[in-house]
Order: sequence, then structure tokens, then C-alpha cells
Amino acid sequence: MCLGCGVRAPKSSLVRFTAVPRDGRLALVHDDDGSLGGRGLYTCASRGCFERAAQRRAFPRAARTAVVVDESLADGIGDGGMVSGA
Repeated sequence: MCLGCGVRAPKSSLVRFTAVPRDGRLALVHDDDGSLGGRGLYTCASRGCFERAAQRRAFPRAARTAVVVDESLADGIGDGGMVSGA
């Protein structure tokens, strides 16, 4: 499910993030191939969905812990648009 718009879609059509230890805190990173451990946090391939999830603090809430969200991660997403209802 996209943390930005709430659309339910197959994981393969969403962008995966996870929280990893960095400088004594947990930081959000891209995990496109799912190789990093931890709870997967997903958004549509849309910059707008990522920004909405960050603004609403959806990443820390879904991770169930404090997570540092670097807004520059949105630059790597592009604007693939929201996933249509699945």
C-alpha cells in the first residue's frame, strides 16, 4: 500500500524504502531490489506520493520507530505517476 495516497497495489509496482542505521539514527533509503532487511515502506513511483508521505510523517509511523527522511530521496523517484486502483 502506498504511504502517500493509500492505493493498494502489488509490491512490484511500488517503490520500496526501508530504514537503516546511519550516524546513530535510522535513515530512510531506497531498497529497489528488496535486499535490505527490515520493514518495507512503499510509495507509488510518484514524487507527489513520496512528498505527501514525508509531510504526513507516514514513514516513521509505518516503520514503528523514529526515521530520518531525507527529502532528496524524492529526486530519485521521478514522476512515474500514481498507481491506478488495484
